[in-house]
Formats: sequence, structure tokens, C-alpha cells
Amino acid sequence: MDKTILIVEVIEYKNIPTAYHVIKSADNLEKASEYLVSLRNLNDSDNTTYELFNRFGQFEVEEIKKVESEETDEIRF
Repeated sequence: MDKTILIVEVIEYKNIPTAYHVIKSADNLEKASEYLVSLRNLNDSDNTTYELFNRFGQFEVEEIKKVESEETDEIRF
């Protein structure tokens, strides 16, 4: 998939409308998933989540697994 994918910060509070902010963009799903995992791991707010969007709408990424390459010592998401 070689299209632009947006990593969007979603902020939801009880009394105000939901806010959406584009935090980062990526050229492929692999890179976007890396950003998403990092942002989710650093997030300590109950009101803030991070989601992936492409030109068709929100991605439904159910599970992102950490995969170790057998050929190198590289770790990919």
C-alpha cells in the first residue's frame, strides 16, 4: 500500500465536540503502524487516542505484532 496514511490524534471530552489533529503522515502502512505504536505507548491521557486514516476513512487495525527478522537483528512492527 503506497498511499499517504495519516496518524490522527482524537481528543474526546464530555462537554465539547471531539477534536481531530493530524500528528504525522506516512507513505505506507508499515511506517504508519510504527508511529501509531509509539504514540499509543507514550500516551497517558484517558481522553486521547490515536487512529490511522487513509483517503477512504479510518483503518481498522485490530492487532499490531512485533516481528523479529530472522536474517538480521532488526525489529520491525
